[in-house]
Amino acid sequence: IADFAASSGSRPISTDCALKMKTELSKKLNKVIDAAAVAAAAIVSLYYFVYLVLCLIGYDLRIMSLFALAVMAVMLLPVVFRKKLKAKLGGAYFPLKLIFTILTILYIISVVIFWCYIGLDARRDAASYTAAAESFHDDGSGTVVVVFGCHTDGYTPGPTLKLRLDEAAELLEALPCALCVVSGGQGSNETVAEADSMKAYLEEVGIDAERIYAEDESHSTSENIRFTKELLIKNSIEPVRVIGVSTAFHLPRIEVLSRVYDLPMEVCAAKSPDDFSYYVSMVREYLSFIKLLLVDVILN
Repeated sequence: IADFAASSGSRPISTDCALKMKTELSKKLNKVIDAAAVAAAAIVSLYYFVYLVLCLIGYDLRIMSLFALAVMAVMLLPVVFRKKLKAKLGGAYFPLKLIFTILTILYIISVVIFWCYIGLDARRDAASYTAAAESFHDDGSGTVVVVFGCHTDGYTPGPTLKLRLDEAAELLEALPCALCVVSGGQGSNETVAEADSMKAYLEEVGIDAERIYAEDESHSTSENIRFTKELLIKNSIEPVRVIGVSTAFHLPRIEVLSRVYDLPMEVCAAKSPDDFSYYVSMVREYLSFIKLLLVDVILN
């Protein structure tokens, strides 16, 4: 039987078939990975191309356009020059291409999740809190509303800050016994502390000055929360509930940092001035959120 099998050549034919199938499978896998790499790189590049254009128009610092260009280069160059890279890298090309594709797809998934998460937070606005307060006859006793600062032109709040303050004012009207902390120091391009501008604005729209406390030393979100906590302790205020008011894109960082610094907050979302501002803020906020996880949470 062994002699017959050897003479018939069945064994070599079987091996050839297996090799052929393996080669075809490898080619198909390469095509799928190539297509995935091209598609993922194109999506990320388009995402940052829009951001680049908005930076050049003036929705963000011009220098950030260089960051957008760098990301686009990292995404597109390996795809455009893949044949040359394959010839130069040899056997190392396939595993590197696979890693590049997987990481790019994971990045896209994380961005989509981030945008969806922001969308869920954006539903928690002053109107939803007002409705809840009316339903449960809540007057805001034991509640502190913390308004996070943003750019101000003298005592005239910028567009983003004004929307935050309008949301806070609506919330404070719905909760007449709630106190308010306006938090924000003076930036290098500002003539007054953001907290002072915010306090003046809220008083102008009818919020009692005695309900408002100004924290005017902070220059970051983490400082907003830390210094607000210190201010509450200093004034012997022990809140049962703390509600942080900021633009929707800012809320995930506030939620995480408020827990890191032991001042847990519910959040209330203010709108962005326009869709372009929202897009730019979302791109930058994702990066800030990654920094938060690395610096404030992991490295503490």
